[in-house]
Amino acid sequence: MIYRLLSDTNDNDLSFIRLSFASPSIARFIGIDTDNYWRYVTQTDGVYFYKVFCEDRLVGTAHCEVDKGTLYLSIVVFEDHQNKGIGYRVLCDIIAGKLDIPFDVIRVSIDEDNAASIRLFEKAGFIRTAKTDELYEYEYTKR
Repeated sequence: MIYRLLSDTNDNDLSFIRLSFASPSIARFIGIDTDNYWRYVTQTDGVYFYKVFCEDRLVGTAHCEVDKGTLYLSIVVFEDHQNKGIGYRVLCDIIAGKLDIPFDVIRVSIDEDNAASIRLFEKAGFIRTAKTDELYEYEYTKR
């Protein structure tokens, strides 16, 4: 996997990413304020939005936010590349420190209907810590 930081709102890949986020398999689990989101992820300290490439193809993204040692994470694998182990590889790379983001704990919120994400994070050693409304909260503590 190759990771490239989305550094500004004029990035050549942004139109493809926006289109991918609008696909039904992704949009049903991730809602973003399209007017402000891209500016937020490119201009806010402690926020990192990575484009994920596999064999020179853009296959997904990883949104990371760090606050006081806690990494809040969202991984998106684009529709044509789902169910190929890409999300797991990205998650393992983040845990192993390959994105050079300092953290002690990783926290994620997963829609209760997103069985694939639940399996992914549980497989990687995340522990369910809470449920609020339709979201499960998971946590991974660095060993």
